[in-house]
Amino acid sequence: MYRHETALCPQNRCWLEIDLNRLRKNWEAVRSFCTKGCEPMAVVKCNGYGLGAVRIAQELEAAGCTIFAVADLEEALELRQAGICSPLFLLGPIAPSDVAIAAEKNVIVPIVDVPHGRALSAAAVSHGLRLRTHIKVDVGLTRLGIPVPGRETDAASEVRSILALPAITNEGIFTHISGMMDPELDYLNVSQVELFQRFIQCLGDEGRHLKKHCASSLLFLRHPEYHMDYVRLTSVFLGIQKGASSPHLQCVAALKARLLQIKHVPKGTSIGYWMSYVAQQDMQVGIVGIGYGDGLIRSLVSGAEMSICGKRVPVVGKLSMTFAAIDITSVPEAKVGDVVTVFGSGDDCPTVWDYADLYGGHPCEVLTMLKDRIPKKYIQQE
Repeated sequence: MYRHETALCPQNRCWLEIDLNRLRKNWEAVRSFCTKGCEPMAVVKCNGYGLGAVRIAQELEAAGCTIFAVADLEEALELRQAGICSPLFLLGPIAPSDVAIAAEKNVIVPIVDVPHGRALSAAAVSHGLRLRTHIKVDVGLTRLGIPVPGRETDAASEVRSILALPAITNEGIFTHISGMMDPELDYLNVSQVELFQRFIQCLGDEGRHLKKHCASSLLFLRHPEYHMDYVRLTSVFLGIQKGASSPHLQCVAALKARLLQIKHVPKGTSIGYWMSYVAQQDMQVGIVGIGYGDGLIRSLVSGAEMSICGKRVPVVGKLSMTFAAIDITSVPEAKVGDVVTVFGSGDDCPTVWDYADLYGGHPCEVLTMLKDRIPKKYIQQE
C-alpha cells in the first residue's frame, strides 16, 4: 500500500550555493603559486562557468585580480556595465564593426590571422583609434589562430605582418594547449608548449617584448616553468581542478535541492519514465526538486548519488524535467523539506567530479550546463 508525506510549500525546489570566502582563499592560494613575474588572468566566460560572471569578477577584483578573460565582446560589456574596471581580454575574435566599442571599453582582443588583423587595423584607422591586441597562434589544438606546426617560417612571417599593422597595439602572443589530463599523456602538453617557445624565439627581437601565455589550470599546476607572463585560470580558483599537485583549494559551488515528498513504495513498483527501474524490495523513495530541465543529464542514473542527512543515497529511475527520485530506505530520519545535496564538498556527499566522471565530463562543463533559472545563493562571512 502506498503512503506518502508531501511538502506543502517548498522554499526553492533547488538552488546553487557559491561560497565567496572559499573563492577568495582559493585566489590567494593561486597568486602565491604563481612564479615571479606571472600574473593570473581569471577566466569568467559563459557567465562565470554558470556561477555568475559579475559577482565572481567583483569578488576577485576586490581580492586583487588585475585582468579577466571572457568569451566575447557581449560578456565584456556586461562586466563593464557592472563596474569592473580591470582590463578585459577576449578569447574570441571581434568583427571590424566592433573595434570602436572594444577600444572605448579598454578590451584586449585576439587577432587570429593576417586577414583578421588587417580588417581590425583598417577599422581602427578609420575611427582614429588604437586597438589593444594579442596575436593567437595554434600549436596543436586546431582551433583559432595562426597554425604553426610544420610551417614555422610562414607563421613567423604572418606574425611579423600583423606586428607591422597601423593602429594596432600588439601587446601579447598566446596559444591554447590541448590539456591532456592523463599524466602519461602529459608529454603531448609539453611538446606543444615547447613548440610555442621555439616559435617565439623564431620571432627574435620582434617577439621579445610581447606578453606570453599558454597555460590554463592543469598546466599551471603541473608545470610552473610554463607560467610565462599570464596564466589563464578557472578550475583552480573554483576549487575543482585535480590531477596535479596543488595549493590547498576548496570547491566553491554546491548544488542543492529540496526533498518534496516521501513515498513508501512496495516491491515490484516501477519508478520514473519508461518503467526503467522496478523496486526489488519495499522502499522509501524521496522525490527531489531538481531534474534535467535544470541542467542535469537525464541519462545519468547508474552510479549517480545524492546526499541527504549526511548520507549518500542512489538516484533511482530516470530524471524528469524538474524532479528526481532517490532511495532513502537507509535514511529513516529523512523528512520532507530536508536539503538534498546533488554535489558539494566533504566525504558525506558527491563532488562535482563524481558527477562529471559518470559520463566522462569535466566539472567546468557540469557547472556551465546548469540553467540560469536555478537561484544562486552567495555565501559570505565577514
